[in-house]
Amino acid sequence: MNNNTAPYELSKTNTLNSPTRSINRAISVSQPDLNIDQVSEEVKLEPDVDNTIPEGPPPDKGYAWIVMAACFVNLLFAFGTTNAFGVFQTYYLEVLFVDVSADLIAWISTTCIFFTLAGGLAAGPIIRRIGMRYTSILGTFIGSAGLLLASFSTKVWQLVLTQGVIFGFGSSLIVNIALTAPALWFDKNRGMAIGLVASGGGFGALVLIPVVTKVVEVNSVWWAFRVLFLMYFVSTLVGGFLLKPRIGFTPINKIIDFGLIKDPVAMLICAVGFLLEIGYSITMLYFPASLVDNGTSVTLATNLIMAFCTISAFSRIISGYLVKKMNPMDIMIFCHSMSGIIMLTMWLTNKKFSVHLVYYLLFGLFSVPFFSLGPVVTASYYKKEKISQVNGLSYLSMGIAILIGAPSIGAIFQKYGKRTDYSQIIIIGGTFYLLSVIPLVLLRHYIKK
Repeated sequence: MNNNTAPYELSKTNTLNSPTRSINRAISVSQPDLNIDQVSEEVKLEPDVDNTIPEGPPPDKGYAWIVMAACFVNLLFAFGTTNAFGVFQTYYLEVLFVDVSADLIAWISTTCIFFTLAGGLAAGPIIRRIGMRYTSILGTFIGSAGLLLASFSTKVWQLVLTQGVIFGFGSSLIVNIALTAPALWFDKNRGMAIGLVASGGGFGALVLIPVVTKVVEVNSVWWAFRVLFLMYFVSTLVGGFLLKPRIGFTPINKIIDFGLIKDPVAMLICAVGFLLEIGYSITMLYFPASLVDNGTSVTLATNLIMAFCTISAFSRIISGYLVKKMNPMDIMIFCHSMSGIIMLTMWLTNKKFSVHLVYYLLFGLFSVPFFSLGPVVTASYYKKEKISQVNGLSYLSMGIAILIGAPSIGAIFQKYGKRTDYSQIIIIGGTFYLLSVIPLVLLRHYIKK
């Protein structure tokens, strides 16, 4: 474990610079023959200096639960909207941009997910300047602007800019803070708290998908964006106002701490995120469309997205609870192995709706523990000043996976799958999930050391 040495260093510094040290030095220079009893008497004349650092409110109780609730709501909308992207993706592929190539359409989801994941690296320097609360509120205004502008967009490039870049970056600030704040407020219940907050993305899709679907049915996708804008703005604004750190929190004043590149634990966490994100995004973006192509109605496919998100939300909560009894790496190793296996068997080799339904629910259960347990591992291993930076770097790796993977997968689906055969991209997804087990095994080894 990486022990927090800050208190020791502070104590050492205070001792070297204290008035007592100055007296001792002065006495030793000007009166070399003075005996030790006289020195001790002189030292006692100095008033005591209290160098203790205020500990703040007690963890795991009181306002900690309000912070957790605020983070849950913020993640519900910041990640929930992204998790509901399957609805938009299906609408873009099947209705709005039928004559546009799949790899070009994929850039909308690519930029949205990339900036939602990677943009959080900017949170640390912004928090240093304006604080945690106002950084989250800044994210609210930026993300809301993206949704509102998307409601007037009719071209793919316009949606890339509005729904992708602007909304994604605003949400990234909210996501980074929502996953960092519980680590500052919880100690004994840290895993459970982060798991509950991380489940907000799944429950968010459960809330938002019916809203988006209904508005699209009775009006248009543009009005769906406007309704999302109102819900997102009000909810994350209130959640942002409730946020504050338990104790002094000054993240590293760097967008990227290049020292972490030499840290094997940080790099292994990033490797896990990179590999799993490619596999996870394939199911998230293409499974609903594959159901429609196999004869399932769009409405039923949309409802199944909600079922998937519900299962994945409870999976994150359960993972956070199991951390008290099990090694988080063991949980992730098992779940990632299962995710890869079921992708390469149940989805790849079968066309029956019943089998696909079971696959989708099982994938929701096994595919997501890293999203809650990754921040738990980070918060347990690193000092609090580095938590935001390591979380941001981890999500950057997932963003890069989307930036590289989503267009490539879209191109493969377009060229080799002819927009009807999903077997090539399913093999890619299952393989990458199985590959993510390798850095998890190494991570378990390094953290044991």
